[in-house]
Amino acid sequence: MENVPVDRKFAKYVVSSMVTMFLQSAYSMIDGLFVSNLISETALAAINVAWPIIAVVTAMGTGIGCGGAVIMSTKQGEGKDEESNIARANVLAALLAASVICTVVFLSLITPLLTMMGATGELLRLSRIYVRIMVAGGALQIFSCGLTPLLRNDNKTVSAMLIMVSGLLINLGMDYLLMAVFGRGIEAAAIASLCAQGFTTVSCLTLLIRKKSNPLRLDQFTMRAEYWKRIFKTAVSPFGISLTPSLLILYHNVACLGTGDDLAISAYALISSTVGSYRILLIGVAEGMQPLASFANGARDFAAMRRIRNKAIGTAVTVSVLLFLLAIATARYYPALYGYSDEAARIGVHAVLVTAPQLIFTGLVRVTNSFFYAVGKDRYSLFMIYFDPLIMTPVVIHLLPRLLGLDGIWLTAVVTQFALNVAAVWMFLRHEKEIKIAESRIRL
Repeated sequence: MENVPVDRKFAKYVVSSMVTMFLQSAYSMIDGLFVSNLISETALAAINVAWPIIAVVTAMGTGIGCGGAVIMSTKQGEGKDEESNIARANVLAALLAASVICTVVFLSLITPLLTMMGATGELLRLSRIYVRIMVAGGALQIFSCGLTPLLRNDNKTVSAMLIMVSGLLINLGMDYLLMAVFGRGIEAAAIASLCAQGFTTVSCLTLLIRKKSNPLRLDQFTMRAEYWKRIFKTAVSPFGISLTPSLLILYHNVACLGTGDDLAISAYALISSTVGSYRILLIGVAEGMQPLASFANGARDFAAMRRIRNKAIGTAVTVSVLLFLLAIATARYYPALYGYSDEAARIGVHAVLVTAPQLIFTGLVRVTNSFFYAVGKDRYSLFMIYFDPLIMTPVVIHLLPRLLGLDGIWLTAVVTQFALNVAAVWMFLRHEKEIKIAESRIRL
């Protein structure tokens, strides 16, 4: 990293990471806009139903990339730059291995998985077309998501952001060309996304290879079993952070399908395309903070670690409130944007308004997840990441709709995010005590 106090880079890293994460999520948002307006609301629902499968693939890339970036930043903080370079090469090898495994496994399981998630009839047909193409290009998705954390770690945060902007424009142009001009169906959305992700992958690799200081070299590809173990151990947390939103989409889709009401499915598709995309910005705050916190941890600079943590919490909570206000102010415009009308529009707006308060609580949760895996406190991070999708949300979404009907589905995320805020405050207070103990030992 540059010879600047690590916490003073906070704004640069976090802002560019927020933009990058939002642009990553915008791929599906743009596909949804074109599909819902040029094909049908059912096609939008098909992408929403299929997305958890795609999310596992992209989460694998994000998890490996972020897991490797933590090791790299920690080694840099320890002053071991060559070890950091070797870790980077091991990350690239791990991304390649994950690409092969994910593509083979998911291509063979597409139909059973979609059926298990409740897709039938036309919904199953459209979602199968979309997900088959996306999984076939799984390597591009894994590398495009996994290389971004490496660039961020190499102080290329702005470059990563510009690459994502360019990829988004390519996705937008290809969607328009294939759907609006040539009249292709849902397969065009998948092809457009893969073209954009291919551009992102090639651009990121080019920057890594041609970097003047610490460029990627063949002699760095020394496979280290201990690095692979640490990469995948640390990757469990960012993998969960990346995958959790899609697991929650899955639970909500199943709950909506269980009502037998197609309008409920369309309403949740509207939520995930709007409020769900806003939540990605908060992951950007958390992931932008990660390299800085890991570097400070490696250098045992607890004062900088504390300042980074406090800035991240303050930023995330502020952005959370602003996003909530934005969602409330603009909710009535979403249905027309996605081609909804009449009863579908009315139910969709109501659903967005009821679930929007979840945004207030999401920022602190996201920072807690990323901060603790960045500084090696995996136990805290794993609890925050996995307790919600594996235990709390399944329980709440089973109980609330029985009491409140559809509103119970929309309120599930509000309830769970509030509960996680309580846990996050307790963890930060406990960790502050641990920091003070470590500081006192250094003074001795």
